[in-house]
Amino acid sequence: MEGIRSFPARSALAVASGALSTTAYPPLDFGWLVFPALAGLMVSLRGVRGVRARALGFLFGMSAFGIGFSWLLDMFGPLALSLWCVLALFPTCFAWLLARAEERGWNGAKLAWFAAANWTAWEFIRGELFTLRFPWMTNGLAPGANGLLSWIGVYGVGFLVMLVVALLVCGWRKPWAEARGLALLLLAVLGIASIPSFGIPSADRGIKTAGVQLEAVSLSEYLAATRALPEDVEYVVWPEVSVPYDIRLQERDWQEVLILCRERGITLTFGTKRMPAGPSGPWHNIALTVDAGGVRGEHNKVHTVHMFDDGVAGNSARPVTTAFGKIGTPICFDCDYQDVMRKMTAAGAEAFMVPFMDAIPWGAKEHAQHAELFRTRARENGRWVFACGSSGISQAIDPNGRVVTSLGFPEQGVFTATVGRNESLTVFTRIGWVTPWVVLAAAAICGVFLFLPSRKPAAGA
Repeated sequence: MEGIRSFPARSALAVASGALSTTAYPPLDFGWLVFPALAGLMVSLRGVRGVRARALGFLFGMSAFGIGFSWLLDMFGPLALSLWCVLALFPTCFAWLLARAEERGWNGAKLAWFAAANWTAWEFIRGELFTLRFPWMTNGLAPGANGLLSWIGVYGVGFLVMLVVALLVCGWRKPWAEARGLALLLLAVLGIASIPSFGIPSADRGIKTAGVQLEAVSLSEYLAATRALPEDVEYVVWPEVSVPYDIRLQERDWQEVLILCRERGITLTFGTKRMPAGPSGPWHNIALTVDAGGVRGEHNKVHTVHMFDDGVAGNSARPVTTAFGKIGTPICFDCDYQDVMRKMTAAGAEAFMVPFMDAIPWGAKEHAQHAELFRTRARENGRWVFACGSSGISQAIDPNGRVVTSLGFPEQGVFTATVGRNESLTVFTRIGWVTPWVVLAAAAICGVFLFLPSRKPAAGA
């Protein structure tokens, strides 16, 4: 580590570390490579100050996000470069504050704990608080749907990942048995938590559910595919905006859906629009839940997609009361963030039926990375999640975050699963969700101290 002195060598290490970090996430999913990737970044930053430190953070970010989110080119073309630059600013800020801490004489355990809080705070801001919120490819996703998620959530797991790396790197220059011991202990905890869990909650109260994965087809094709489902299916999910107009304003189509529910005796959740009452105005992207008796409820998408015409954002996260109990029906991007599904679970949601839409032209990598987030939310809240998309990856996920069945990209067709129901609340749902807020507050306090006037003269003064 001490041998890396030249800035070009450090720059190469930062770029290589950013590229290596992408292998920890889908489609490769070599989760444990996140540790050497972050270690490479930390090593490249040791002893570097000012602009050079910030440049190394930026190089890491551009490499990580440019490669990891290469599919943004398919969605936005050349504008993707600007998006990668924005995302790269977050590891840049991490590097800036870490260099500042070293400059103030922080080292050893103090520097390691700050590095973990510093990194996690910026990831939390990027993922949940910043205007262009983007929670994909965060540290806590790398170990997979592990048991710690139901305690401290994805950002809490991410904090532990970075703490392991920081303890090892910051304690490397001198014998520091305590730091290495703690790092190995945390590694062991992460490893044990990632062992596939047994004892899945019983499906005795399960719901025989089917998803219809079709993209850019007419209502008649959804109706036909649903009528062809096995007779024992009780609940059906169609994708987000599968009916791209306000179906309740089209009497013939609306009656077709109601007749289908009565004929098959099913509950149906599907994506449609709620249009303004007047001749003009904003529209709403909703998940509508219907059965033989009519409308059971609707959910207005809370987290609309940036830079898309995705309707007016909703502000409520409540489950729908159905014949099968309380069912959460978040829409697509709602499941990328912690708040909507957590609030629905706390309000009584016993399972989740999720319509979403990932377009075929966005590519296999985007679909694989998005699918990972549904598994994380299932594990955080201890709930079954049945997610049906327009072109995949549709999946039925148990409360341990394991995929029970799925229909991949870009297949078109149907899939079925028995979805269990659960009423107990995880520690995360109750209180563990505050973990990133505590880390953010700690990092902010440390940041204030970093910019207070120094009480001692700088070395060599």
